[in-house]
This record gives sequence, structure tokens and C-alpha cells, in this order.
Amino acid sequence: MATLTRPPLRPIGVVDENQYGTLIADVYEIIPDLVYPHSVDVYAQMRRDSRLAAVLAGYTLQLRRAQWQLDGTGCRPEVVQLVADSMGLPIAGRDEPTGLRRRGVSWDGHLRAALHFLTFGHYAFELVAEIGDDGKARLAALAERIPQSISGIHADPKTGDLLGVDQAAVTGMGAPQIPAERLVWYCHEREGSAWQGVSLLRPSYAAWLTKREMIRVAAISHRRWGAGVPVMEAEPGTNPTPAQMAEAQRMASAARAGDQSGAAAPPGFRLRVLGLSGSVPDTLAFLEFLNREMASSVLMPHLDLGQGGNGGSRALGATFVDSWMLALESIAENVADTATRQIAERIVSWNWGDDEPVPAVTVSGVGSRREVTAESLQLLLSSGALSADPGLERWVRREYRLPERVGPEPSARTATRRRPAADRTPDTNPDEPDDGEDEGEPSEEEMRVEAAATPPQDAERLAADHRQATDAAAREWSTASSALVAALAAATAAEVASGMLVGLAAVQIPQGITASLSAGLAARMIRLGEQSARRAAREARTAVGVDVDAGLPDDVRDYLTRVAQTTVGLIVNGYAAGAAREALRLVGPEVDAEEVEETVREHLAELSEARNRGFVRGHLSAAMATAQAAGREAVFDRLPEGTRYAVSEVNDRNRCGPCARADGRIYDSLADALRDYPAGKYRRCLGGDRCRGFLYPIPPEGGR
Repeated sequence: MATLTRPPLRPIGVVDENQYGTLIADVYEIIPDLVYPHSVDVYAQMRRDSRLAAVLAGYTLQLRRAQWQLDGTGCRPEVVQLVADSMGLPIAGRDEPTGLRRRGVSWDGHLRAALHFLTFGHYAFELVAEIGDDGKARLAALAERIPQSISGIHADPKTGDLLGVDQAAVTGMGAPQIPAERLVWYCHEREGSAWQGVSLLRPSYAAWLTKREMIRVAAISHRRWGAGVPVMEAEPGTNPTPAQMAEAQRMASAARAGDQSGAAAPPGFRLRVLGLSGSVPDTLAFLEFLNREMASSVLMPHLDLGQGGNGGSRALGATFVDSWMLALESIAENVADTATRQIAERIVSWNWGDDEPVPAVTVSGVGSRREVTAESLQLLLSSGALSADPGLERWVRREYRLPERVGPEPSARTATRRRPAADRTPDTNPDEPDDGEDEGEPSEEEMRVEAAATPPQDAERLAADHRQATDAAAREWSTASSALVAALAAATAAEVASGMLVGLAAVQIPQGITASLSAGLAARMIRLGEQSARRAAREARTAVGVDVDAGLPDDVRDYLTRVAQTTVGLIVNGYAAGAAREALRLVGPEVDAEEVEETVREHLAELSEARNRGFVRGHLSAAMATAQAAGREAVFDRLPEGTRYAVSEVNDRNRCGPCARADGRIYDSLADALRDYPAGKYRRCLGGDRCRGFLYPIPPEGGR
């Protein structure tokens, strides 16, 4: 048996015996003005500099504009909801708005204040709670405790953990005035127990201090030498008296530049206006250098591109921005971790104790949130990344200030009862909405047909089978498509290197790659078709009372194989078009083929990893829907003559108007049903291949 090593239960070393939080603790800071707490006043002045103000705005505005959410994975819904309400955060995965609390925390306001920790190195808030009628403790306020008010920071000398702070309003206390368990403490680049942190502006101090002096020099230079200096010179051969010299001095001192200015020189003197002679340092150029130094110290050299004759290239600017984005994301993750550990965790502990899982504050879209235009919205809809559901329509109408819809939404279920197909008057235009509810009470025949047309119990299972098969196909594609991505990236780079850009429109892919992808997709579709056929056989046994063979015929397998090949071809063509577009975006005199290949590879890899929505998943979902319908139709084709079929659209969460009106429709034969539902999709569906309607058997007219 292995011998266990005894774990250390208590620290034996120290972080710093004087504690970094005290006045003399900044042992690594050699500038007296930047020793805490004197540094707070210095940084308060530095943030008013025009260049440093732009730097701070560049950081804080990007972070405030990011998407902050509460991720409740692994947590109970009531816990997530309470924390989200307390912190003023939306819950990840929920798009619907929530009611605004009259009291409590505004996350945007809290984040705006919290980001001052970038300026001062730290920023503190005191937690204030309230007890609701249900006995739960909620966050009532996060009260600011600004750095200017903090006189001392206490840290554990053994572990470096924050113990609390003293404020200048109360002095002479042995223990911290505000203990750590009541504080939210944001800190930038903490070292050891130095909870005062390091300001983002610290590397710019020398340049800022010099710049401030140079601005004074430049102002004096322009004011003193911009209009010249009046000088009174005695004429040759004269010997002025002291009184005459004093009068000449007064005359020179009184001379001013102006549109109506003039002077009369005393006898024996001549007035001259002299400018600065000789070369002097270029103060303005030096100020520009200092500005560049301050921008570079915070990873923002892109602020100077295009200034002072420094044009720079697009590739260089993108490299600068990429490094800055990494800094932004790191700071955002630091803020999210602090908010999780010091706000969300404490709210959970107040109400459920320390053993309850805590939802995490998450951040995404740092520096990359895109504005939604009409053009981008159309591309998202056509690619399948979005569907035209009622929520999206309401958002579009609100954002573009369009009038509200009059009448029911397209996806709303019709409230009318449907007559049997034989009793209906044929529609001249099936896509026109119903005129209204049917007049009178439904007959017994209508009620019998509606009862018979109740969707089978397997309806939810059909949706789950389709979703699971699509998920599995998407996972397989993200792995199997690596060879396709590499081949396309290499072929695209070769076309760019050759200079014949016209070849980008017809990049050739090795047949072995597409054949391998098609075989994998076909196998997945056939498995789903077989599973779907077995479920259809069980439905037929229940609804019609007939046992039928649930096997998948060879011709159906061949059909699904051809569909898989076509689907893969469409996806590959989309990849090729995407690679060409990305290459054309990068083509230029300063971009080489290697850079194009790497960028195209990254772009196509993102397509392969988009498993939830998007171009690839849309095609895979449509292929799986075809396989599911083919398996069911193979079984229905073996049912006895006279079997009728009904339509269900219950699995379509975003039903369009035509599908909503088709829900519950009854067909007298399979041939009639397939005319409206070829390949398992309603031919009038506005969503095209995203239709999730399906057919199911019902007893013949008059019973089984």
C-alpha cells in the first residue's frame, strides 16, 4: 500500500512582515510620489491628461460594452434567479427581458465605477443586503469606498489574504474598520499582499511628468517668441543719459503686437523687433514622442497610426489591436472572477450556506460586438443561423422603428377547429390566413376527426432523435473536416501566390476528402432512418392495428447516400466560397500567401466548430430531417390501402403561418400527403428545409 504524504495545513512562511497595505510597504517603488497612498492623488491627476484619458476610455468603454451574464450551469434555478436579480445581470441562455427592480444593483453602473481600479490599481465596494418578505437576503447596494478615503489596508502576513481596510474618517482602530467579508475588492496586478495593486497608468508616469513640463515650455516659447521681442537701440554716435535709457526701456516693455499697434522712439533711439535666432529643440515633436510612449506602455500603439506622418499598414494595425484585445479579455475575466467570488458567492452563502453551487459571472464579446444591420440580418437568416421567429420580428420592428404588427403573429396557433378534408372547400390560395372562426358548434364528425388526429406520443421523441443525430453529425464534422480545411487553405494560398485570383472561384478539392465526409454523413443518416422506421412501425401498430416490417429498403439507403453526397457538396462549396471571400479581403501588396493560408484556416475552422447554429449545422439538420422522413415513409408505404395520414407541426417551435394552418390537416392517402410533404417537409413552409412537421397514420374512415 502506498504511503500517503501529510498535506500542509498551515503556512510557515510570510508574505511581508510590514504588510504591503501600509504606507512604507511599497519596497519596490522608488518614486516617493507613487508610494501608496500618495499614488492615489498622482493617478487622479494623470487620468486628466488627454492621451491617458483616451487610453482609459479605450479600455473601460470596451469592457462596459461587452456581454456580461450569469451562467447557472450546475446550479438550481431559484439560486440563479436570486443572484441574477440581486446583481442586475441577465441569465445566460434567456433572451426575454426581466422586470426592473426599484432597489438593488445596476450592473452597468457598478461596472462603470469598478473599472476605476485600472486608474488607481484598486477600487472597493461595501456589500449591503436586505431581507425580503420570503426571508431571502438580497443585495441592496454596492456602496463605493473610493481609494481617496482609504487610509490603511490590512492583509494576513502569513497568506497575504485581505483582512479589511481603514477609512480616513475613523482613525486609531486596531482592527480593520470594514472587514474583508463585507468588501468587494477589485485589484489590478496584485503582488503578494499588495492589495493596492498597480495602476494601468504606472508605466506612463515618466512620460506624463515630462510631458507636463514640456507643455509649459511650449506655451512659454510661443508666448515669448511667437511675436518677437522689442529692442531699443541707440543710434551710432549718440551717448544717451541714464534717464534716456530708462525711457527707452519703458518704451520697449510697453510695445505690444496688434493690428493697431505703433510706437514713437525717443530721440537718438531706433526700435527693432527681434525673433529667436538659431535652432532650438522641437518641443511639439518631443510631445508626440511622449504620447507614443504612453500609448505603447498600455499596449495601444494603434492610437498613433496615421499621426505625424506615421501611416502604418493594415496588417500592423491588426497585430497591435490583437495584443490589446488579449489585455482587455484578461482584465474582463479578472473582473468576472472577482464578481463571482466576492458578490455571487456571498449572496448564495447568505441564503443557502457554503455547500451550495454558485453561478458564475461570465463575459463575452469583449471588443467584438457587432452592430446588426439589415444586410447582416438577411445573411444570418439565409444561412440558417437565425430563424424568422416572432421574437426576432418584434426586435426588428423596435430597432428600426417600424409599426407594430396588426393581427396575430405568423407563428401563433390558429384557434379555429378544422373540418375534415372531405368537407373543406378547396383553397384557391392556401397561404392566405383563415377568415375567422368557423360558424356554429363543431359537429360530432368534426370532433371525432380532431380526436383521431391527435399527434402520437412519440412526437417529442422524434424531435429528440433529430436533435441528437444532428448534434452527433456536427461533432463528427468538426473532427473530420480538418483535412478539408487544410486543403482549402493551402489551395487558396497557392492561388494568391500565383497572382491569378480568378482561380479562387473554382478551387479544386481532392475527391478522397469529399468521399470520406459523404460516407460518414450517409452512415449517420441511415442509422437515423432505421431508428425512425422502428418508431413509425410502433405508431402504425397502435393507430391502425397492423404489424409491418420496420426494415429500411435498399433503394431508401441508396437515396439517403445520394442526399448525403449532395449535402456534403453544398457544404464544401460554401467552405470554398468562404475561403475565397476571406482571401480577397486580405489580398494586398503587404500580405503574403502564408498569412492568407493561416487566416483562411482559422476562418474555416470556426465554421467547423459552429455546432449550435450556422451554415454547417443548418445543412446537417436538413439532411437528418430527410433521413427521418424517409424511414417513416418506408413503413407507411407498407400500410394497408385506406390508411389516412395527418400532419403535426407541434415540434416546430418557430412555426410560420402556412405550417400553423397545415397543423392537423388529414389526407386520405399517402400519395396525397407526400404531394404536400415531399422529403418530410411542407412545400409551402417559409422556413424551407428547416420545417419540422411530420406525418403520422390514423385509422381509415369509419374505424380500423
